[in-house]
Amino acid sequence: MAWFWQLWLSPRPQRSEIASDLTVYSNNDAALFEFLIEPDGRWVVKETHYINNPLVKNGLSGPPLHIHWKQSEYFQVEQGVIGIHKNGKEIRATKDDGIIEVLAGTRHKFWSHASNKEDLIFKVWAEPQGLDNSFDERFIRNLIGYQADCYKAKTAPSVFQLALISYDCATLATPPFWMPLWLLASVQYVLAYWVGGYLLGYKPSYPEYYKEPEDKKST
Repeated sequence: MAWFWQLWLSPRPQRSEIASDLTVYSNNDAALFEFLIEPDGRWVVKETHYINNPLVKNGLSGPPLHIHWKQSEYFQVEQGVIGIHKNGKEIRATKDDGIIEVLAGTRHKFWSHASNKEDLIFKVWAEPQGLDNSFDERFIRNLIGYQADCYKAKTAPSVFQLALISYDCATLATPPFWMPLWLLASVQYVLAYWVGGYLLGYKPSYPEYYKEPEDKKST
């Protein structure tokens, strides 16, 4: 529960109950996120970016430039064309390109490519899996849930809340120019935990967005 002065300093939206939902939608229903377990045991997210949505048409349904420092990220397109920016280089990929790897520590972002004539559908996951505080379902649910609620409430997302959700899952926002990883991480640690967590009372995860599995609760 945030104090009144924290709410005054940084207004926040009412949180939607999505923790039990099998799928979640992003801002303005631009993209659908499905949480799946593959036959080999891998956890993956299946994303569908709807071509008729203006955010998707304008290439804005994906995340801004960021880094995962613990894990490599993998993309596998099932339909349409995905644009991926990797360390200053832009690629476009279809299902014919197989699995696209983005190594840990790589500055990257992705979006529905302008050449799309249909919905973009792809699977994305990170490895190694099973790490604490890493790119996983908790990260996706909290990030997407918070941003979608801000959109509904017509409230600008707090950079401190976004930084806390992201840093707690080993993810850093990054400017388009190069910065040493240690400096980027140090600055965002302060913004996330000192300002976002301690001063403003934000949390890295909320029960409305994500429920911890029973086996993790007992550890």
